[in-house]
Amino acid sequence: MDNKTTHLSNEIKREILQNAKTIMIVGLSPDTSKPSYHVASFLLEKGYDIIPIYPKGGEILGKKAFASLKEAYIDMARKGVKCDIIDIFRKSEALPLVVSEICEIWGLESSMKDSCARQSEIARDLDSNYNDQHSVVKLGKLDSINFAPQSPAPTQMVENLDSNSHHIKRSEISNTESKKDFSPMAQNDKILETFNANNPCIWVQLGLHNTEAAKIARQHGLLYEEDSCIKLEYMRIFSK
Repeated sequence: MDNKTTHLSNEIKREILQNAKTIMIVGLSPDTSKPSYHVASFLLEKGYDIIPIYPKGGEILGKKAFASLKEAYIDMARKGVKCDIIDIFRKSEALPLVVSEICEIWGLESSMKDSCARQSEIARDLDSNYNDQHSVVKLGKLDSINFAPQSPAPTQMVENLDSNSHHIKRSEISNTESKKDFSPMAQNDKILETFNANNPCIWVQLGLHNTEAAKIARQHGLLYEEDSCIKLEYMRIFSK
């Protein structure tokens, strides 16, 4: 695990906190001296409904505590309640298992499976094209695969067919010349477009982070914020 943490922009966090109604808290302790208890109390004061996840069950802050994520999910499904945020108070090394469990319970498919399927389909198309000596290999479909979503290439390669030589020429168009918008607002919109509103946002508390957990969340289309106290972020964002 490296030291790089994953954070959402202030704009996205503001939108999440403004629209959220129900927050599930994994690792909420009934101990009034624990940070999780203070955070949960704050969220209740701000009008959020909380769902405690505590292995021993019982009741915390007047709310029924569920022994597991699955038990809480089933209860919410029966009541028709949607979970907007899952706030996690667990050790950093446990985060990949927790996030994987969330993805499994919510029935989320990994985008990596779709990417592999698309690559296999494209490979078959290329084989078919190469077998036909009179065909021109079409590489346009490769644009649909995002091999490095976090690192946009500095240049965009465009293929032009030379009508005289029938050879493919490559010309480079710089990002500044292209019409792609890489502004912060455009990137926020792009992130939100990939996020299914029915899926919860994963929020990992201050001092906790795990690169593998962040990767799992992204692959399953989940917004992910880590090493971040939801109480402090609320106070910071809405005090402006």
